[in-house]
Amino acid sequence: MTQTATRQETSRTSPAARLAMVVGPTRQPASVLERMSTPAPPLTDPDFIAEFGRCLARLRRLVGSASAEVAIVPGSGTHGMESIAASLLQPGVPALVASTGMWGDRWRDICLRHDIPVRAPRFPAGRAPDPELIEKLLARREHQALLVAHVDSSSGVRADLPELARLARKYDALILVDGVSAIGAEQIELDAWDLDVYLGGPPKGLAGPAGLATYAFSRRAVRRLRERAWRPHTYSLDLAPWLPVMAATERGEFGYFQSPAGNLVLGLSEALRLALEEGRAARVGRHRALRDLLHDGLADLGVQLLVTEAADRAYGVTVGEVPQGLGEGELLSAVASEGVLLQAGTFRPMGRSTFRIGHLGSVAEEDITRTIAALRAGLSRFRRGL
Repeated sequence: MTQTATRQETSRTSPAARLAMVVGPTRQPASVLERMSTPAPPLTDPDFIAEFGRCLARLRRLVGSASAEVAIVPGSGTHGMESIAASLLQPGVPALVASTGMWGDRWRDICLRHDIPVRAPRFPAGRAPDPELIEKLLARREHQALLVAHVDSSSGVRADLPELARLARKYDALILVDGVSAIGAEQIELDAWDLDVYLGGPPKGLAGPAGLATYAFSRRAVRRLRERAWRPHTYSLDLAPWLPVMAATERGEFGYFQSPAGNLVLGLSEALRLALEEGRAARVGRHRALRDLLHDGLADLGVQLLVTEAADRAYGVTVGEVPQGLGEGELLSAVASEGVLLQAGTFRPMGRSTFRIGHLGSVAEEDITRTIAALRAGLSRFRRGL
């Protein structure tokens, strides 16, 4: 290899030049990074309280609600899932999990850890929850809640939330949604779909900071938090004490349960502002168009998708099957050598035979084009034995 070619290869594969097409954390806009880099504001600073209040109002708008109570709390997505289970689900009373992959399984495991009996049917790989089966299970035995991932990033499946919410209402169950891999990329209509809790995470579709969990609560969920007849086994994960704090914040007053992550709240507020400035429908449409462009390119390369039904495919996460004769690690290395980072599969039933592409947040058409080119070149390089 010539010296010029070596320099070009190094430039293309250096960390700064690599394109990370991953589920998260995703590329953050400059204005978000700028807000996060400011000195941490005092918790009682009126300017910070006002900005926190704007952040909460923006979150409410983004999830399609006029009246939901919202909260923004330090913690990861898993922290958020466990907080929901510990705060809203009564130990000893059954819950139903509609699992489409790793994150549905995590809902199940969290519930069991909190002594909540769980029924968690497994659906065929790459398929959304079957409403007919869900209704049969809800009708057969009373469940206090139906838990589901809006988008499971291990499978790339998007659940039909309006239909699942309808079934939950019919059988008097709460519907609790993990939207960490969906918020900022998928359509969310908390009020119109009659959802009870929608959990979000900023570092994926919102291209915001990691380390926060966002919540939107229906009136039913708020009533449950305030009137529950049991006391959660955990103190710090309990969401009920956050409600008056967030209400005070939106009134421009200081409230306290635990310390908020000031810099992260500022970054999230900017990420939400950008998302609303783009427009809720326009942002969803952009993600849908980029997904379609990516899927057309993968089809041209002969790459099979785990999710076979187009209606079940998420807008921001794609799970592909590793081409026959090629190992997962070999594929990822071949594509990385072309300057694009993809992620290993995490869908356990498929073992190490899938890989993931994240097209969330600030991703643009040129990123999709570059990803397809890197896959084409990487596959060609491997097939030539280079």
